[in-house]
Amino acid sequence: MIRTFEPIDALHKIVDYIWVVDFDFLADDNREDIIMPLGYINIIFNYGSAYRLVGEDQEMVIPNTVVIGQMKSAKYVRYGQQLYQIGISLTPLGFIQLFHVPSLELTERIVQAIDVDPDLDELYRMMMRSKDVEQHITAINHYLLHKMALNKKDIGRIEKMLTYVEREYENLNIVSMAKFFGVSVSTLERFFKKQIGLTPKAYGDIVKFRKHVEDEGLRKDMQYRYYDQSHLIKTSKKFAGKTVKELEKLPQELTLRYVWHGQE
Repeated sequence: MIRTFEPIDALHKIVDYIWVVDFDFLADDNREDIIMPLGYINIIFNYGSAYRLVGEDQEMVIPNTVVIGQMKSAKYVRYGQQLYQIGISLTPLGFIQLFHVPSLELTERIVQAIDVDPDLDELYRMMMRSKDVEQHITAINHYLLHKMALNKKDIGRIEKMLTYVEREYENLNIVSMAKFFGVSVSTLERFFKKQIGLTPKAYGDIVKFRKHVEDEGLRKDMQYRYYDQSHLIKTSKKFAGKTVKELEKLPQELTLRYVWHGQE
């Protein structure tokens, strides 16, 4: 129903995972879902019914081939009757290395994939011919390897900064980070935001929440990892659309159900 695939060794720095979601029929009350900010940039190929981004002041049909940039808060979607999607969750480093579009231009945006790379449309059409997942994974890997070979970039400095945030996420201090890299706070924030699309603090908050969500042991102790209960509730509502207690009750949203409860 929902499957994830680890990247091959040559792609492990640029791809977090490839995912496939396949439901022949979704009942009406199972069609709501959430796009969670997890620090990744997602390429999504939709082969099922049309689906929409929904909210209090917006509603739009999402194109069948899209790139979803860095999100600062949870976004709500509604699927149609049939759901079949293939997605590539790129690390921030991966997006920088693969494409020429600045990450900052995609922050809080869902854009047609052709605007990022016309070859993504060709890949979408190629995979439309069958539902052979192994063939699709192979085609995606070939595409990514080809792009990576074409776009040689010096990404050493931003890679070190990302590694720093991943290491220090529990108590990330921007002043200390700036000192570590020998720059001013304003220079650090400007460079990081241009490369990643978010400030180090905003990205670090997302990384912290994601780390606790993905690790069952850390998830059980989340209440002790935030300043107080109010802070945890606010953070969980911002990134997952629900409180931690609500998430523990097997939510209807497919993404939240999978992230918090696996295939239950």
